[in-house]
Amino acid sequence: MRRLILAGLAATALCAGVGAAAAQTVVVQERWGHWDPTWGHEPGPPPHAMWRHWRGHEANYYGHVHNCMVRYHTYDARRDMYREGRRWVACRD
Repeated sequence: MRRLILAGLAATALCAGVGAAAAQTVVVQERWGHWDPTWGHEPGPPPHAMWRHWRGHEANYYGHVHNCMVRYHTYDARRDMYREGRRWVACRD
């Protein structure tokens, strides 16, 4: 009787392992460098090559824009700046 119970438990564990392996084949989309639609409308293209601050870090741009939009309500993604009184200030997060 014990052998039958152990065989049943081993079969159950084997089936659970196959199910877990099948669940691990889910493809995860890379979020760095992509705008998440839940953040609102897309601010536009990534920064121009002439913006020296973003050279080599273009993949982090959209995350930076989202952080600045949340932190500063007057943030303008086209300028990468926010309004502070009467002047524009560069957003550095």
